[in-house]
Amino acid sequence: MIEVPGWVILNFFTSFLLILLLIFQNKTSRLQKGKSYSAILICTLVLLFSESIGRVGENNPDSLLILARVGYFIIFILDPVDILFAVNYIDCWMDKESNEARTSFKTAFQAFAFINIVLVTMSSVLQLGWFFYFKDGLYFRGQFFMIRAVLIMVFIILLLVYTVVFRSDFMSEYKNMILFLPIFSLIGALSQVFFSSIDTTYAGISLGCLILFFFFQSNDVNVDYLTGVLNRRGLDIRMEEKIKSSQQNKRNFAAIMMDIDNFKTINDTFGHDEGDRAIKYMADILLNLFGKESTIARFGGDEFCVITDNVSQAELEDLILQAREKLANIRDKRKWHPDVDISCGYEIYSYTSGLSREEFTDNIDNHMYEQKQLHHGM
Repeated sequence: MIEVPGWVILNFFTSFLLILLLIFQNKTSRLQKGKSYSAILICTLVLLFSESIGRVGENNPDSLLILARVGYFIIFILDPVDILFAVNYIDCWMDKESNEARTSFKTAFQAFAFINIVLVTMSSVLQLGWFFYFKDGLYFRGQFFMIRAVLIMVFIILLLVYTVVFRSDFMSEYKNMILFLPIFSLIGALSQVFFSSIDTTYAGISLGCLILFFFFQSNDVNVDYLTGVLNRRGLDIRMEEKIKSSQQNKRNFAAIMMDIDNFKTINDTFGHDEGDRAIKYMADILLNLFGKESTIARFGGDEFCVITDNVSQAELEDLILQAREKLANIRDKRKWHPDVDISCGYEIYSYTSGLSREEFTDNIDNHMYEQKQLHHGM
């Protein structure tokens, strides 16, 4: 009977779980929260693979020691980065603009990850052995290994502290479930301290990601099922947040409503599957043009809304023009009706206006329909 080491079994099933999550994690991959979630999965998967090849190299030093060197180097480089990705993901579920306290917290995580990369790289390139080294084919801990290990544990604890301290910044429906990621990460790290022969930190992170997938990533009622951008409900929530933030911080923002002209001709000529593709193309165009700092939502049907901090009228009109040109290029390639175009309306929200979400949204919608009437009258 072949005896398989416990770490092999744990790493195999944990890696299998992460790969499955990556495969099924596509519904919200186009939103920033989806990208941050995927970053945690990929980074943890790389760490697991590195830990596995590192152990293989360590167990076969005569022929495979290079695997141990490479594997452990990657682990020491990426451990804090995985924590940073978790911070970024948790931050995506907060419904307020970053305040000074949160910014300071995140800066500390970023600084630790960056300094760690620099020091580990220096130690390895210059063979200083600060954190780990090999002698006669055997792995040894460096003089600063324990300091770094303690800091890693501290930052995992701070991940939980960050989530608890800024709990009021989460949208109410996410307050409790988001805690699973830092809690299971901490449980995994503590388990590793007591059962050092098996690396349970990554298993804890993976279990937290699994729970979040079931509660958030695969069932977010604020995400449009077709495009992966926000839906009308998500837009309403985000618009309310943005208006409150604008009034509190005395900062204006802009919103653009866009509609695909003569969309019906696509469905009538090529079928509803092609109509769905047109809607996806439109979402892609807006995501690529406005970037992750803006909010992109499908308002309904073939209508989209963009919320952006860009309040320059010239730049807004230039972005709208680029969107029309990009859709025109796709229209020509797909041989849609030549009248397929974009109608849009935009307005800059002034924090002194006192407009409600409904009033502001109606204003933008009216501007868009005014342009739509002009296009149909041409």
